Amino acid sequence: MIPKETIDKIFEAAKIEDVISDFVSLKKKGVNYIGNCPFHDEKTPSFIVSPTKGIFKCFGCGVGGNVVKFVMDIEHYNYPDALRFIAKKYNIEIQEEKLTKEDIDRRDKQESLFIVTKFANEFFKENLFNSKEGKEIGLSYFKERGFNKNIITKFELGYSSVKKNDLASQAIKKSFDENILIEAGLILKNEDNNQLIDRFRDRVIFPIHSFSGRVIGFGGRALNKNTKAKYLNSPESLIYYKSSVLYGLYQAKSSIAKKNNCFIVEGYTDVISMQKKNIENVVSASGTALGAKQIKLIRRLTDNITLLFDGDDAGIKATYRTIDIALKENMNVNTVIFPDNEDPDSYAKKLSSNEFNDFLETKKINFVEYKILKSELKFKKDPKEIINIKRDIFSSISNIPDQLIREQYCKTYHKNLNISEEVMLQEVSLARKNIKVAPSLMVKKNDRKKHNIKELKNNKLNKLEKEILRILINYGDQNFIYKNVKTNVAEMIISDLQFDNIVFNNPEYKNYYSEILSIYNQNKKIEIDYFIKHDNANINSLTADLLSNKHSISENWEEKHNIFTERENEKIKQTTEKIILALKKYHVEVKIKEIQEKIKLELPDEKTLFELKNLTKLKIKISKSLGRNIG
Repeated sequence: MIPKETIDKIFEAAKIEDVISDFVSLKKKGVNYIGNCPFHDEKTPSFIVSPTKGIFKCFGCGVGGNVVKFVMDIEHYNYPDALRFIAKKYNIEIQEEKLTKEDIDRRDKQESLFIVTKFANEFFKENLFNSKEGKEIGLSYFKERGFNKNIITKFELGYSSVKKNDLASQAIKKSFDENILIEAGLILKNEDNNQLIDRFRDRVIFPIHSFSGRVIGFGGRALNKNTKAKYLNSPESLIYYKSSVLYGLYQAKSSIAKKNNCFIVEGYTDVISMQKKNIENVVSASGTALGAKQIKLIRRLTDNITLLFDGDDAGIKATYRTIDIALKENMNVNTVIFPDNEDPDSYAKKLSSNEFNDFLETKKINFVEYKILKSELKFKKDPKEIINIKRDIFSSISNIPDQLIREQYCKTYHKNLNISEEVMLQEVSLARKNIKVAPSLMVKKNDRKKHNIKELKNNKLNKLEKEILRILINYGDQNFIYKNVKTNVAEMIISDLQFDNIVFNNPEYKNYYSEILSIYNQNKKIEIDYFIKHDNANINSLTADLLSNKHSISENWEEKHNIFTERENEKIKQTTEKIILALKKYHVEVKIKEIQEKIKLELPDEKTLFELKNLTKLKIKISKSLGRNIG
C-alpha cells in the first residue's frame, strides 16, 4: 500500500502536460495544450490538457481525468501501478507500508528475479548484435524471416550462444545469486558435477514481457535441426505465470484498445510477421494453451477477438477450445480461415500490407459460421452426425453469459442451421442448464450498471443532475446574498435538495454527490483538488468532464432560462435558483404522471385528488419562476 504522503508528493511533482507529452504531441494554445487524442482516431485535435486544473479531456470521445487516470488509460495500469509509473519518472521513492516479513521477502525475491531477467535480456541482445556468432547465426536467421532492425529492437529479440555456460559464467562474474538464476529458469545445475548450464543455449531468444513491459521470461527457438525441443520456454516463477501472460501484449495493448479488436495467433513469429504488416493489435499464448486468465487480460482492452490459428487438426481443435473459453468471458469471437497449408506467418509473406489487412477484414467470420464451415454441415447426410454438429454449436452459444446475446444468436443463425428459432432457443437453454456458471462468468452488476448509466445519459433527469454537479464543482464556494442572508452556491443547493428529499437517480452522479456532501460537511467548502486527485477513476474522470464544461450550458438551456454562459459566474445566484427549480419541476411532473396513471386504473379518493391539485399548482408556480410555458 502506497502511503498518502507519497501519493500527495507524486501529485505535487507530476506536471500533467509533461507526462502526457511522452505519449502525445502537444501544442500550446492559450493557457492549455491541444493534441490528437491517443484513445481514438481523429484528424482534427480535440484533446485538451489543462496544467492549471491538472486535468485532460477529449471532446471527441469524452475520456478525461487527472494525470494518474491518463496513465491508467494509456498504459492500462491499475491505480497503484500508475502511481509507481509517475513516481519513477520523477525519481520519487515509494516505500510501501504495512508489509509483513513474508511480504517483504516475497517482494525482494520478485525484484531479484526481475533484475536477473533484465540482465539476461540485455546479455542476449548484446550477443545478437555484437558477437560474431550472434551476427552470423542469430541475426541471419531473423533477417531470413524478414525481421528488420526496428522489429528486432521493438520486441528486444536476442541470441544465446552455443557455449554451455556463456550466460551462467557472465552472471556469476556479475555476482548474481546462483539460486536466483536457477529459479528464474535461466540456468540448470548438473547434479553430478555441479556445473552450471545455460537453459537457452544455441537458440534465438524471444523475451516475454509483463503487461507493464518488464521482462519476465523467455521463449527460445532452436536453430540446430538435431535439437529435440524446437521451442523452449522459461519455467514458471514468482514473476512468470504462463496462464496469465500473452506474448506481444505489451507492444500491442494500445493498438488493441484503439482498434477495439485483438487478433490471437499461435506463435511468436506469427505475432512479429503481422507486426511487419502494420497490424499491431496481435498477441499469442505464451508457451501454453490459451486460458480464461489470458482472455481476461484481453478483455481489459476490448470485448472483440479474432482467432487466426493454423488450419491443421491441432489448429482447428485449439480454435474450438478457445471459442468456448472466450464466449464464457462474454467476448465477441470471430475467426479467419487461411488458405490450405498457410498460417499467418507464411501468408503474410505472400501479400502486401494492404492486401493482408484486406484479407483479414473481408474473410473474418463469426464463430457459428466457422463451425458450420469446418464441420462441413451442409454436406452431411447422417442425421446423427448433423445433430451432433448442431448441438456443438448450441453448446458454444450456451456459454455466453448474456441472455439477450444468446437469443440474438438464435434469431440470426437458426435458418443457417435449418431449425426454427423456438427450437434453437430451447436447445440453447437446455445446454445452458448443464453449465456451472461461476460468479465471475455471470454478467456482472457493474456491467449492468454501466449499461443503465448509458441509457440514463440521454434523458432529461440525467442532464439536470449533471448540471447540478457542474455548478457545485465550479461555483460551489461562491458567496452571494439570498433573502438578506449571506450564503453560497453549495449551501443553497444542498439545503434545498435535502428539504425536498430529492435524491439523485443516476448511480454515478449519486456517488459523486455523496462525495461532495461528505467533503462539504467536513470543511464547509468544496475542494476541487480533492476530486481531481481522487483515487476513484470514475470520480476524477467526471471531475474533468464537469470542469471542462464550465461554460458549456447548452444553447437550449440558455434560451429557456435566459442564462448567458460568458457571464454565468456573475449571475450565479440566478443560475443556481433556476437549476434547483428545474430539478424540482421534473420531480413534480413525475409525481403528477404517477397519480394520473393511478387514476386511470381506479376511482381516486379525495386525498389523491387534493394531492394532484396541489402538485399542479406547484408546477405552475415553478414554471412561472422559470419563465417557461406550462406543459
